[in-house]
Amino acid sequence: MTCPEHDELSAYMDDMLPPGEGERLASHLPNCPICRQRLNELNALRLSLRELPSPALGFDLAARLEGRLNSASSRRQPARPSWFVWAPGGLVAMMGLAAGVWLGSLLIGGAAGMPSSTLTLRVFDPVPPGGLCAVPELCRVTKGSQ
Repeated sequence: MTCPEHDELSAYMDDMLPPGEGERLASHLPNCPICRQRLNELNALRLSLRELPSPALGFDLAARLEGRLNSASSRRQPARPSWFVWAPGGLVAMMGLAAGVWLGSLLIGGAAGMPSSTLTLRVFDPVPPGGLCAVPELCRVTKGSQ
């Protein structure tokens, strides 16, 4: 077996490895002096970090934050109804749909004198109805009117 990475040894020490990997590493440790040394160093580091004194802040951060949160919640505006939040987006969507129907009726209504077969074929013209001509020759050629 190859030696595990530093992260795996640290996870083993914290009992965070899955059961199969933990057992595999436990069977590897008695035969590998390098891994035992690394594990001992990690344990020594853990113990030395626990012995460090906890710094005193000099003020109670929780009390300050609690005071700010309480004052912010008292100044809070009343909740708006849910329809009020969705109304602007719904209005924009409704106006877009109405504009599309209106423009579509203008396109169809503008060709009211033409037979319906001509209207369907105009979609397949080199320049569709309402399109801009890139080349003047294309604007003169139409499939449906020949």
